[in-house]
Amino acid sequence: MRFAVQVMNKRNPLAGGSRFKMFTRSAAGQKIVAALLLTLMLVAVSACGPGLKERKTESETHYKLGVVYLNDRNFIMALEELTEALRIYPDEPSYYNAIGLAYFAKEMNAEAKRNMLRAVELKPDFSEAYVNLAAVYLVERDWESSIEASRNALKNIFYKTPELAHFNIAQANFNMHKYQRAVEGFRTVMKLNPRYVPALYNLGLTYEKLSETAKAISAYERAISISPNYSIAYFKLGMLLAKTKQKGRAIEVFNRLIKLTPGSAEARSAAEYIELLK
Repeated sequence: MRFAVQVMNKRNPLAGGSRFKMFTRSAAGQKIVAALLLTLMLVAVSACGPGLKERKTESETHYKLGVVYLNDRNFIMALEELTEALRIYPDEPSYYNAIGLAYFAKEMNAEAKRNMLRAVELKPDFSEAYVNLAAVYLVERDWESSIEASRNALKNIFYKTPELAHFNIAQANFNMHKYQRAVEGFRTVMKLNPRYVPALYNLGLTYEKLSETAKAISAYERAISISPNYSIAYFKLGMLLAKTKQKGRAIEVFNRLIKLTPGSAEARSAAEYIELLK
């Protein structure tokens, strides 16, 4: 299952073709956390009977810490910080969206949906939250709800990454076996963002379902040309090349996959196919 979510930066959730775009904790990341903790302590010391501005500042510190932990895949700490942000200031939609993502990462879908729905209740044009909600519905195989949430995201003319909403709509149509609609959707994604490789890969899968082998090959080749390390496309491409009796090219692609991911299940299968093709 592939879907798009909006993952978090300092202000809102972020964008990617897999569930999260994560950042590994570096020395710089540790300094960010330390600085945020220092800010939090200073706020706590100075906020004697805090007013709205002080509460907002304190909650923002917890929120930013939560985002750091979320992107670092430390979901428990993310939940703790984001819960505290909401306790201090319960009217900020971006907090609900962020904690919804944390619950989604923990596979607590009911809590994820509850918080994302609260986010869009507070901010009806919150496209990023709608896209995340659509991703939860995709995991739950609620295709129609996913499409509805994605369309709600697209109602905001100022939404900066509409390709993510279109991607989820196309994925839902693919899962409902509406392959022609899925093709149209993935092609729309590519018009909006020509380098969005997951859409090219899924376009290849859809063309395969429609028995349009040449177009599927072209989609996989284009995905690899944009992202040479996109290993998942190599095996599908090699299989189609073998199927169309392009043995030499198939062996070349399979060898590239083996070199790229030695020891993986796909690499072992590729080695077996090379032996069959010789």
